Amino acid sequence: MVKTKLPVQVKTDDGNGKITTTARDIDVAVDTSIFAEQRWEANFPAQAAHETLFAYIERVQTDKLIDKAHILSNLKAIFCFIESDEIADFKSFCQLFDLADGEYLKRLTDKIEYIFNLVLNSSVATSKNF
Repeated sequence: MVKTKLPVQVKTDDGNGKITTTARDIDVAVDTSIFAEQRWEANFPAQAAHETLFAYIERVQTDKLIDKAHILSNLKAIFCFIESDEIADFKSFCQLFDLADGEYLKRLTDKIEYIFNLVLNSSVATSKNF
């Protein structure tokens, strides 16, 4: 596993109607083993019935990170490759990201691309093997 950091944002209401946003990085381990495919099948069974995780990555990676729908698609794939004590499930994973902040969004999309490059270059499997 490769250890890296994932940028997240947490919003807090101070009780007086003021929302504060705190940016931080969480420690994650990128698991490039075949176990990622098992997480894909367990968390996204409808999609896994039609395509492997690696085929999904190849498809969504070419779409570029141009809007929130594409970012969500990429986050689904990233979720299958990372492990962290701060991520209980896909719902809690998604709640770590604020897609309204442009500067933060750039950091997040850069990290998504980094993880995809890491996974695709060091994985033991490609979609052609499935």
